[in-house]
Amino acid sequence: MPMSRCGEHTMSSQDDRRSTLHFRLVPFLIGTGVSVILGVGTLMLFNPFENESTQTDSTTEVRESDIPRLVKPADDTASNKSNTGSGESPNLASIFELPTYFESSVALDSVLRNADLSTLVDLIDESHDLQGVERRQSTQTQIFRKFATLDPIRALSHAQSFPRVQYDSFASQIYRDWSEIDLDAALTYAEQHVPTLSWEGKRAVLEQIFRTAWDLSDDAKLQIAAQLNVNPYVADYVLQEIEKDKPLENPTEAWKEVLSVDNFWEDEQDQLVQIALAVIEKDGYAKFADLANAIPKRRVRTRLISLVLSDQMETDEISTVFEQAVLLFHETARPVLFECAERWSYMDPLLALDAMSTVPSDQLRKRLEELVIETWLSVEPLEVVRQLELLPIEYREDALTQGIWSMSGRHPKEATEYLDKVPDPQTRWNIMWSLLQSWAYQDIEEAFTWFLDNPEIEIPLGNSRATFLSSLLSRVTPEIAPSLIEIALKYPVDESGSGWEGNIVGALTYRDFKEAKELLPQVREGPGRLHVYVMIGQAIFRQDQSIDSVIEFTEEIPEEDHIEFYGKFLPRLSPQVAYEHVDDLPTPRAQARAALELLQRAARSSNPPYTNEQIEHLESFLTDKERKVLEQDSPSPQQ
Repeated sequence: MPMSRCGEHTMSSQDDRRSTLHFRLVPFLIGTGVSVILGVGTLMLFNPFENESTQTDSTTEVRESDIPRLVKPADDTASNKSNTGSGESPNLASIFELPTYFESSVALDSVLRNADLSTLVDLIDESHDLQGVERRQSTQTQIFRKFATLDPIRALSHAQSFPRVQYDSFASQIYRDWSEIDLDAALTYAEQHVPTLSWEGKRAVLEQIFRTAWDLSDDAKLQIAAQLNVNPYVADYVLQEIEKDKPLENPTEAWKEVLSVDNFWEDEQDQLVQIALAVIEKDGYAKFADLANAIPKRRVRTRLISLVLSDQMETDEISTVFEQAVLLFHETARPVLFECAERWSYMDPLLALDAMSTVPSDQLRKRLEELVIETWLSVEPLEVVRQLELLPIEYREDALTQGIWSMSGRHPKEATEYLDKVPDPQTRWNIMWSLLQSWAYQDIEEAFTWFLDNPEIEIPLGNSRATFLSSLLSRVTPEIAPSLIEIALKYPVDESGSGWEGNIVGALTYRDFKEAKELLPQVREGPGRLHVYVMIGQAIFRQDQSIDSVIEFTEEIPEEDHIEFYGKFLPRLSPQVAYEHVDDLPTPRAQARAALELLQRAARSSNPPYTNEQIEHLESFLTDKERKVLEQDSPSPQQ
């Protein structure tokens, strides 16, 4: 959405809101959460709607006779008709599945604008299933505020079903809007209802009623507190707390008075922030800019602008705040530009990115664009990769790589669709390695199937598919191994004649070699099965530190595999440990094969592990066949 269109939407929505609810000044800039102190108390929540069946008749009577409304309340017949009609009720879950927070907010506003009582009840029920505590509670608050404009008593009744802390908060918001519409009616009902609330609930409701009655004297406000049976000490405390938020008749003069003090500290800063909010409310951003830009001390000026504009983001459209910051405050507003850009990125990153293009400074614009993209990548990497063409061209390559990296952890299956777009083979390999580990944690069977279905995966030199698979098989457990083996057996063996089920059982030996032994019969004949024998032999030796236990294990495997087994098993031990156990092997052929392997490895080592005497001892085990192989492996003497 272009900035200008967003601005038009902003002004119209604000004018509608202010004309409907008669916003006066600062009270509603403070935010609904800050004004309600809902600490953990020890009082039990008294249920004001405890006798539902008894109270229904009297409540209905009060509603019809005493409480004016903006619209006629819906009766049960109308409600049932609405629920069973051909049109479907709006669904909160579908609203919050929209691509961006901004779109969700617009959709929710639209639903609430046209909602009747039956729809509001349905929305409250659905709101319990929304994910995210803050988002869920803010949505519920919006629903109850709309409910308050139609039938505040019924709204309070539904709010009572929530836990006490939330109930106190919703009740205060309902009284806030009810008092704006008809203070007398709100007080008439509150006189019976408020005394039943907890201490925190009484305080919260009283504060909101006081804020809607700024023009009343303090004595009149205290009489309201007495009418509601609120402790006078609590009433005095609330009055003192909201005094600093009281609308100013001449905010410009108050601004000058605060700045004239000799020692400017935090209290003065807080006062300036409140005055600044009043200035914006009364005279607009330009007037505040004139006052703020005239502050001589840069630190005070910058801090104040940041605090005020950050506060305005809670009540104004974020696009408006950003636009004003760019136009009016220049370099002074850099901190708030970054804060605004980051917040905006969570709500509507594409709109935020488009807005960054209005920043005149090339260097600042680039940093802000990078911040938006990085924030978007951290939250929705899949969306970034899918909409890559919407990013400025200079950011696309890095955003693609970073996005796939991030997707490999959270959306591994989807990330595989974009792997071929990563140009660097080593980077692609690193991403795939991370991807398989994360995928194995989420759905190891699905990840393993993908691996088997994609034998053409490009593997960098020095690596292998088996090495690649090890990142996934590190998650193998005795419980999951049988199902993975079942999958592996559906695929043909590789070029070496090994089936992938051998890798599964081999990986399992690190967790439970006894379970691995039980699964051995399911491994197909060939090099893969011999590999598993060796892995289990290693696990046995690690546990017992005894070659006798390994020799005992070989009695369970075919005799024709014994020579190959010892030739592969012994070199996997440390060189000295392997040397010490050559003499213990059960047959001369096993000794000759193991000795050959150890000598070959020693010859390839840049730091030979054996002394001349040890080499001579190993050579004593060789037959003519092994000696010939060793001679062929030896480098030719230089001419």
